[in-house]
Amino acid sequence: MQSHNIGALFKELRVERGLRIADVAGELSVSTVSKFENGLSDISVEKLCLLLSNLGMDAPEFFEILNQNQNGDSNIVDSSLDALNQRLWKFSVSQDASGFKKLHHDFLEKFKATQNKFYKLKGIMVLSIFIDIQESHKLLSKADSKYVADYLMERDAWYKFEYSLYGDCVAFLQPQDFDRLYAKFLTIHFALHQRRNYLDLFFQTFYNIAASLYYRGQYASAVQTLDHLQQQKIPDNYFFIRLQLHMLKLLCQYKISSDQETLADLESILKVITKISPVYSRRWKADFKFKESLLQ
Repeated sequence: MQSHNIGALFKELRVERGLRIADVAGELSVSTVSKFENGLSDISVEKLCLLLSNLGMDAPEFFEILNQNQNGDSNIVDSSLDALNQRLWKFSVSQDASGFKKLHHDFLEKFKATQNKFYKLKGIMVLSIFIDIQESHKLLSKADSKYVADYLMERDAWYKFEYSLYGDCVAFLQPQDFDRLYAKFLTIHFALHQRRNYLDLFFQTFYNIAASLYYRGQYASAVQTLDHLQQQKIPDNYFFIRLQLHMLKLLCQYKISSDQETLADLESILKVITKISPVYSRRWKADFKFKESLLQ
């Protein structure tokens, strides 16, 4: 395994996280780290582990990404997040509360030991998803909510980590943090034209924002958000996202107007979905506390 590949990967991950060499160098000189990143010199395993700790990453995770990249399996900067998301997905499917709690605890312990913000942010992501599967819709603590908001507000550009962090946490942010990050999200995408590289995350995050507004009882704002998203010309192959948007919009419109025709349209769609995917239909009804036979 060539050392210049290791240095190049480290640099790619550092830049993706918006960190300077000085932010991760620790006891090493900036010159030493720079030469390592550019393949001009080697560093010891001990020094590499120090750098990785300051980057918010373990050695096994780093070398897994390196191996995947050399095999052409995935994008460099997305791999560590993909691994975390895969674990969270498994915990969610199996309703593994102990798995969530242990992973959250592990990230917090790493944060206490290193004071690296990425461990703290990942821990908050885990907590947010755990809250979601419990269907409690409670909010993050003021401290955790502010920590997420402060990090995202500082970033001039959002990449996959930032999109995932915001998308996972948005429903559970404190009101003041929710408001300022929504404005930031719009600026990132529509002023800087960054959404084309992250369409899946862009549309899903926008949906999550609208769902959060629904949970907060802000039905008109949710409809406005969904209208704004639909103006972005969602591709035809994003059928599931389009369906989610349409159903949520109908539900919000019914909450505003109590119009029986709107409710009948929504119930008709749900009947079809129930035949296709009973699991999804049950989850949707549970998420939005939608009761059958409201027309009767």
